[in-house]
Amino acid sequence: MMTNNISVLDNNQLDIYNHVSENHWLSNKDNLIKFYEWNTFFRRNINRYAELYFGFGLYPYQHLELYEMNKNSTTCIIGSRASAKSYIVAIYACCKASLYPNSKIVIASGTKGQSKLIVTEKIKIELMGDSPNLRREILNIKDNQNDIVVYFRNGSTIKVVPASDSARGNRSTCVVYEEFRMIDKFIIDSVLSPFQIIRPVPYLKKDEYKNNKSLIEEPTDLYISSAWYTSHWMGAFIKETLKEAECGKPSCVIATDYSITLKHNIKSYNQILKDYKKFDPMTWAIEYENQMISENTSAYFTYKMFTDNQKLKKPFYPRTTIDVISKKKNPYALPKQNGEIRIVSCDMAFVENKKNDNSIFSCIRLIPESITYTSQGTEGSKKEIKQGYRRMVSYLEAIQGGDTVKQAIRIKQLYEDFDADFCVLDTRNGGMNVYDLLAKVMYDEERDKEYVPWCCMNDDGIAARIKTSGALQNVFAINASQKLNSDIAQEFRYALSDNKIDFLINYNEAKEEILPKISDYVHAEDVDTEIFFERPFLETQELISESVNLVYEKKEQTGLTVISEQGANRKDRYTSISYGNHFASLLEQDLLSDNSDYDYVCDYS
Repeated sequence: MMTNNISVLDNNQLDIYNHVSENHWLSNKDNLIKFYEWNTFFRRNINRYAELYFGFGLYPYQHLELYEMNKNSTTCIIGSRASAKSYIVAIYACCKASLYPNSKIVIASGTKGQSKLIVTEKIKIELMGDSPNLRREILNIKDNQNDIVVYFRNGSTIKVVPASDSARGNRSTCVVYEEFRMIDKFIIDSVLSPFQIIRPVPYLKKDEYKNNKSLIEEPTDLYISSAWYTSHWMGAFIKETLKEAECGKPSCVIATDYSITLKHNIKSYNQILKDYKKFDPMTWAIEYENQMISENTSAYFTYKMFTDNQKLKKPFYPRTTIDVISKKKNPYALPKQNGEIRIVSCDMAFVENKKNDNSIFSCIRLIPESITYTSQGTEGSKKEIKQGYRRMVSYLEAIQGGDTVKQAIRIKQLYEDFDADFCVLDTRNGGMNVYDLLAKVMYDEERDKEYVPWCCMNDDGIAARIKTSGALQNVFAINASQKLNSDIAQEFRYALSDNKIDFLINYNEAKEEILPKISDYVHAEDVDTEIFFERPFLETQELISESVNLVYEKKEQTGLTVISEQGANRKDRYTSISYGNHFASLLEQDLLSDNSDYDYVCDYS
């Protein structure tokens, strides 16, 4: 396979066999040359090292990824879901650490837990379980709350760090940015990138080599992620990396879609089809088709407005029918905070089997916020400034439009389970029929429960439609005009821009951080149970997808903002949440104007 070509070896290298024990394998000059040749071959073809030495079975695209990772100083891999991105990163890290002594490989991600899985699951369990040679290469693995480090016998390490300011002080010869779209660009530039150093090799200190610049190994940067929006910083980074590659610089971009997972039986067709039905079109395009989505230039809302507000980690889950009948307390109920107000906001739909017409029910928490300060000149005098309500969108649910009785019952169920105080109801078109049902005593056959009647609180005409003794005045009716819709859109954009509204974290983070902690989800035996727990996060993703696809037009004569969907896109979730936000804004005005015990500052422009 290889010949003993010693022309590239200098006298220092050839003389090494004289400086080892006579019993050592390298004391034979021919063996030494073979070692040099194989070492060179594997460093130039690290994919073959993974396959021939460690024994890992690789698909052709994985051979390509490993080869390019080691060939270039900057490699960017954008891969669809289930394309084994973490697996190939784990293999590369082990090969690099083994082939290059004293390598310092750092794996960073938006959350330490995400990159920790590469060590605890991929390396420790999967790769070491498949490769006796890898087990021999690794000396020890430290895995505790503070440190996750793989120690190799040759002095190399693979270390997991969080992509945050707390990671400062580390050093690396290779940094892997796992799911880099979720890492703040400032953290990469100011914290992680400065880790990089030249691999500390002893021969660079020798007089005969220290001035040979060709022997210096550039640090390696690996950017691994799924696709996202082109307006995100990763969009510009991908373009710049491609430009460098075209100019002959050591850079590379690789992209794979879901066809890879089908071709190599990583996922079955039925699994792909199940996910296709689960996701909205934009999430599907991002997660599986690996499309970098461009935002519409006429969009009124940007993805950044939403993702900057994706901070909520505690979803609400309504009770199941079995729990209600067995009188079991809801284990996923959220305790009310002092002064908290809860609303169920409803956008109604009545066309059955129309794909872009669903009724959306949103469960929103309103938490009063304030700051306290000490007045100057008055010793010990403290004043409280009310800041309004923080909106927390804890749950969204979509049901097919059509059956008004079914929708009314579901509203009552969510209202009770959520321990809500108000219902914000879209009363356009058939919404009035739903109100009429809510205004009567209703019997829930499924839960064997009778609900008290409700009454409209903001429209005397609607309230007079049906009068029932003991009705609860809790329905805020919205029959939106063009003017009101314009105000609602502006209020919602203000809440987003001012970070006054919290949404659930994205689905991928939830799969890592939240869902594994829910026993009923981990031990679910059917898809419906899994979807029940995934639904709030999936619905949040759909909310973001449909909202950033909405376009707006500014009417010249009236100055009003008109929000509309395009083609088969929806705006049901936007409407439900924005209606709830509108009601919160009205309550906020009352809160801020109540100055009997407070000073207040209103910062509306």
